Amino acid sequence: MKRNLHKWRQRLFGNDLFGRTQFRLTLQYSSLLSLLLFLFIAIVYTLLYILIWNDQKQKLNKLLDTEIHALQGPLYAEALNKKFDKPGERAFELSADQAFYYVIDTLGNTVTGAEIQKELRAQVFDLIRTGALPVSTLEKVELQTYDEPLPHLRKANDRQQKIMYMAGSRLLYRDGQLIGTLYAGKNVDFQKQLLQWLPAVLLGVALLFQALVVWLSRLMSQQAMIPIRQAYMRQQQFVADASHELRTPLSVLLSSIETLHIEDRPTNDSFEKRVLEGIKDEVQRMIRLTGNLLLLARRDSGQAVLHNAWFDLAGIAVQTADKMSVLAEAKQIKLELEAPDELRVCLDQEKIVQLLVILLENAIKYTAAGGSVKLTVAHKAAPLRGKLVLEVRDTGVGIPEEELSRIFDRFYRLDKSRSRQMGGHGLGLAIAKHIVEECRGTIRVESRPGEGSVFRVEMTDMLPPSER
Repeated sequence: MKRNLHKWRQRLFGNDLFGRTQFRLTLQYSSLLSLLLFLFIAIVYTLLYILIWNDQKQKLNKLLDTEIHALQGPLYAEALNKKFDKPGERAFELSADQAFYYVIDTLGNTVTGAEIQKELRAQVFDLIRTGALPVSTLEKVELQTYDEPLPHLRKANDRQQKIMYMAGSRLLYRDGQLIGTLYAGKNVDFQKQLLQWLPAVLLGVALLFQALVVWLSRLMSQQAMIPIRQAYMRQQQFVADASHELRTPLSVLLSSIETLHIEDRPTNDSFEKRVLEGIKDEVQRMIRLTGNLLLLARRDSGQAVLHNAWFDLAGIAVQTADKMSVLAEAKQIKLELEAPDELRVCLDQEKIVQLLVILLENAIKYTAAGGSVKLTVAHKAAPLRGKLVLEVRDTGVGIPEEELSRIFDRFYRLDKSRSRQMGGHGLGLAIAKHIVEECRGTIRVESRPGEGSVFRVEMTDMLPPSER
């Protein structure tokens, strides 16, 4: 399960700098395209909303204008004489587009009117009486109706529902005098439901297009990374080739210096010895530098391979601490080790030793005489899976907070002049971070100037089942 999750993380985020950069580019492209897509959907919905309601308003206005024009003729007098009281003989026969109409005189009496359901009349008159339907305006109102519009077909258990209508009015004049008001309304519940469902439909379409957006974003990020990757790989290949080619002449030079150093010479010139020692130290530094550069170049090119095997980490920690104690004693620094009697893990032993040496050497280097360095090796229990913990704590000069984010950068040194005097190249912590990441772990640092530093490494539980 853990391995499958790690494989999926590698596929999504990448296993190197380019993979992570490409993932970030893909995320940025996807976010931008998604924002444009949802902005387009919002604009489309807004336009449709405006167009649909404007269309309904235009239709109702046209209906009101037609009916008010007819009532200004002899039709109004015929309606007063109750000539249009029967269905089929009404002044305006209701169509599928019209739900009701009423003509009310200035005294509040109904001159004529009709509706598709009788229950609408009382509700519309209540709206008129309460002022919810102002004169010469259009309003959307919800009225209670039945599923079956005809009373003689209605049953006791017929379901009532609220339907949205758009209602409007026109003032009726004859010979320049106000004689009444026309109210009419049309069913717009379909348009209401359409606008309610439209966001869900558009969102569904957007989600379908989201997959296409992600694919296009990934394709764009891959194309954008091609020239950068090629240039970077050429640079890394050059570093690897140069480092490899330098190792042989440096090794020969070191061997020659050692031969001169141990040769039994008739004279014992102290100046000559100092010169040879200085040359030897510098050659050794160059050999370590080329080795570190070659290691990082292989890591960047994906050629680094872990050789995991079972070994006793506690015993390795003891051996490493013993070797580093010589350097600590030379600076009068107390080196402590806290580890269990035995701790078997399945890791790359050579890489773990290199990691411990880097962290201990770095702590001793920046701790003044009389200080202390403590190495802790432990297994931390957890609810699901435990963690292997390596911690190096020192009482050294510490690191300013603003520099903590850069200490793992290559060739970065907090105090360049002092680091050069101490023989550092600024690659140790970068290599340490590389080793930890290869082992699928994390490395963190806590530090304060003048109070020392704590480097803490946590790796996924690699203990045998019997020791978990």
